[in-house]
Amino acid sequence: MRKRIDFKCPKCNHKKRITINDEYNKSSITDILSKELFKIKCDKCNTEVILDYNFSIKTPKYSISYGESKDVDRICSTLDDLREKVLIFEDDLNDIIVEMLKHKLNHDLDKDYEYRYDGSNEEQLIFYSLDTEESYAINKELYNYYLNKYDIKDVKNIEITNLNFYKYVK
Repeated sequence: MRKRIDFKCPKCNHKKRITINDEYNKSSITDILSKELFKIKCDKCNTEVILDYNFSIKTPKYSISYGESKDVDRICSTLDDLREKVLIFEDDLNDIIVEMLKHKLNHDLDKDYEYRYDGSNEEQLIFYSLDTEESYAINKELYNYYLNKYDIKDVKNIEITNLNFYKYVK
Protein backbone atom coordinates (compact mmCIF):
# COMPACT_ATOMS: atom_id res chain seq x y z
CA MET A 1 0.00 0.00 0.00
CA ARG A 2 1.30 3.43 -0.90
CA LYS A 3 1.38 6.14 1.71
CA ARG A 4 2.56 9.72 1.94
CA ILE A 5 5.06 10.75 4.63
CA ASP A 6 7.01 13.87 5.50
CA PHE A 7 10.74 13.81 4.81
CA LYS A 8 13.14 16.24 6.49
CA CYS A 9 16.69 16.47 5.18
CA PRO A 10 19.16 15.73 7.99
CA LYS A 11 21.63 18.24 6.55
CA CYS A 12 19.62 21.35 5.63
CA ASN A 13 16.24 20.56 7.30
CA HIS A 14 14.36 21.06 4.02
CA LYS A 15 10.97 19.34 4.20
CA LYS A 16 9.01 17.61 1.49
CA ARG A 17 6.19 15.11 1.18
CA ILE A 18 7.16 11.76 -0.37
CA THR A 19 5.37 8.53 -1.23
CA ILE A 20 6.55 5.15 0.04
CA ASN A 21 5.20 1.61 -0.18
CA ASP A 22 4.80 -0.72 2.75
CA GLU A 23 4.56 -3.79 0.52
CA TYR A 24 6.64 -4.80 -2.49
CA ASN A 25 6.57 -7.74 -4.89
CA LYS A 26 9.20 -9.74 -6.77
CA SER A 27 9.70 -7.03 -9.39
CA SER A 28 11.19 -4.72 -6.74
CA ILE A 29 13.75 -7.16 -5.32
CA THR A 30 16.76 -5.87 -7.28
CA ASP A 31 16.10 -2.29 -6.17
CA ILE A 32 15.54 -3.42 -2.58
CA LEU A 33 18.80 -5.41 -2.47
CA SER A 34 20.78 -2.48 -3.88
CA LYS A 35 18.90 -0.11 -1.51
CA GLU A 36 18.12 2.03 -4.57
CA LEU A 37 14.44 1.94 -3.66
CA PHE A 38 15.11 3.74 -0.36
CA LYS A 39 17.32 6.54 -1.64
CA ILE A 40 15.90 10.03 -1.34
CA LYS A 41 17.69 13.11 -2.60
CA CYS A 42 17.05 16.49 -1.01
CA ASP A 43 15.72 19.00 -3.53
CA LYS A 44 17.53 21.85 -1.83
CA CYS A 45 21.07 20.62 -0.94
CA ASN A 46 21.24 17.35 -2.98
CA THR A 47 22.09 15.26 0.09
CA GLU A 48 21.24 11.61 -0.53
CA VAL A 49 19.62 9.68 2.32
CA ILE A 50 18.63 6.03 2.71
CA LEU A 51 15.13 5.97 4.23
CA ASP A 52 14.57 3.43 6.96
CA TYR A 53 10.96 2.28 7.29
CA ASN A 54 9.02 -0.95 7.79
CA PHE A 55 7.87 -2.84 4.70
CA SER A 56 7.18 -6.34 3.42
CA ILE A 57 8.18 -8.28 0.32
CA LYS A 58 5.56 -10.75 -0.82
CA THR A 59 6.25 -13.19 -3.64
CA PRO A 60 4.54 -16.43 -4.64
CA LYS A 61 7.36 -18.39 -2.89
CA TYR A 62 7.94 -16.40 0.31
CA SER A 63 7.18 -13.28 2.30
CA ILE A 64 9.63 -11.27 4.39
CA SER A 65 9.09 -8.24 6.57
CA TYR A 66 11.61 -5.58 7.48
CA GLY A 67 10.29 -4.62 10.87
CA GLU A 68 7.25 -6.03 12.58
CA SER A 69 4.51 -7.49 10.43
CA LYS A 70 1.95 -10.25 10.47
CA ASP A 71 1.34 -13.00 7.98
CA VAL A 72 4.92 -13.28 6.68
CA ASP A 73 7.37 -16.15 6.61
CA ARG A 74 10.25 -14.22 8.17
CA ILE A 75 10.93 -10.96 9.96
CA CYS A 76 14.25 -9.14 9.58
CA SER A 77 15.59 -6.39 11.81
CA THR A 78 18.26 -5.02 9.43
CA LEU A 79 18.42 -4.43 5.69
CA ASP A 80 21.48 -6.70 5.55
CA ASP A 81 19.47 -9.50 7.16
CA LEU A 82 16.67 -8.87 4.69
CA ARG A 83 19.10 -9.03 1.75
CA GLU A 84 20.40 -12.36 3.02
CA LYS A 85 16.92 -13.85 3.49
CA VAL A 86 15.91 -12.80 -0.02
CA LEU A 87 19.03 -14.46 -1.47
CA ILE A 88 18.34 -17.62 0.54
CA PHE A 89 14.70 -17.87 -0.50
CA GLU A 90 15.39 -16.91 -4.12
CA ASP A 91 17.84 -19.85 -4.22
CA ASP A 92 15.10 -22.15 -2.80
CA LEU A 93 17.04 -22.81 0.41
CA ASN A 94 15.89 -23.25 3.98
CA ASP A 95 17.18 -20.38 6.13
CA ILE A 96 17.37 -22.55 9.26
CA ILE A 97 19.72 -24.98 7.50
CA VAL A 98 21.76 -22.02 6.22
CA GLU A 99 22.16 -20.80 9.81
CA MET A 100 23.31 -24.32 10.77
CA LEU A 101 25.94 -24.16 8.02
CA LYS A 102 27.18 -20.80 9.30
CA HIS A 103 27.49 -22.35 12.75
CA LYS A 104 29.47 -25.24 11.24
CA LEU A 105 31.79 -22.79 9.50
CA ASN A 106 32.65 -21.19 12.84
CA HIS A 107 33.19 -24.61 14.40
CA ASP A 108 35.42 -25.82 11.55
CA LEU A 109 37.46 -22.60 11.49
CA ASP A 110 37.53 -22.38 15.30
CA LYS A 111 36.37 -18.76 15.00
CA ASP A 112 33.42 -16.66 16.02
CA TYR A 113 32.74 -14.76 12.81
CA GLU A 114 29.55 -13.26 11.48
CA TYR A 115 28.65 -14.62 8.04
CA ARG A 116 26.14 -13.71 5.40
CA TYR A 117 24.86 -16.07 2.76
CA ASP A 118 26.06 -14.56 -0.52
CA GLY A 119 24.71 -16.86 -3.24
CA SER A 120 25.67 -20.14 -4.81
CA ASN A 121 27.08 -21.85 -7.84
CA GLU A 122 26.35 -25.35 -9.14
CA GLU A 123 28.27 -27.13 -6.37
CA GLN A 124 28.68 -24.69 -3.48
CA LEU A 125 26.94 -22.26 -1.19
CA ILE A 126 29.00 -19.09 -0.70
CA PHE A 127 29.27 -17.25 2.61
CA TYR A 128 30.89 -13.90 3.22
CA SER A 129 32.60 -13.14 6.53
CA LEU A 130 31.90 -9.64 7.80
CA ASP A 131 34.95 -10.01 10.07
CA THR A 132 37.59 -11.09 7.54
CA GLU A 133 35.90 -9.79 4.36
CA GLU A 134 36.61 -13.18 2.79
CA SER A 135 34.34 -15.69 1.13
CA TYR A 136 33.97 -19.28 2.26
CA ALA A 137 32.26 -22.12 0.40
CA ILE A 138 30.33 -25.14 1.64
CA ASN A 139 29.37 -28.01 -0.63
CA LYS A 140 25.69 -28.21 -1.49
CA GLU A 141 25.94 -31.89 -0.56
CA LEU A 142 26.31 -30.89 3.08
CA TYR A 143 23.26 -28.62 2.81
CA ASN A 144 21.26 -31.53 1.33
CA TYR A 145 22.57 -33.89 4.02
CA TYR A 146 21.38 -31.53 6.78
CA LEU A 147 18.07 -31.00 5.01
CA ASN A 148 17.45 -34.75 4.92
CA LYS A 149 18.86 -35.51 8.38
CA TYR A 150 17.01 -32.91 10.44
CA ASP A 151 13.33 -32.25 10.82
CA ILE A 152 12.89 -28.49 10.54
CA LYS A 153 9.84 -26.89 12.13
CA ASP A 154 7.64 -24.86 9.84
CA VAL A 155 7.54 -21.47 11.53
CA LYS A 156 6.16 -18.09 10.48
CA ASN A 157 6.36 -14.48 11.67
CA ILE A 158 9.74 -14.87 13.37
CA GLU A 159 13.30 -13.78 12.88
CA ILE A 160 15.71 -16.68 12.32
CA THR A 161 19.28 -15.87 13.38
CA ASN A 162 22.47 -17.65 14.38
CA LEU A 163 21.30 -17.24 18.00
CA ASN A 164 17.94 -18.99 17.73
CA PHE A 165 17.97 -21.37 14.73
CA TYR A 166 18.53 -24.44 16.91
CA LYS A 167 15.05 -24.00 18.50
CA TYR A 168 13.49 -24.94 15.18
CA VAL A 169 15.48 -28.10 14.52
CA LYS A 170 14.07 -31.42 15.72
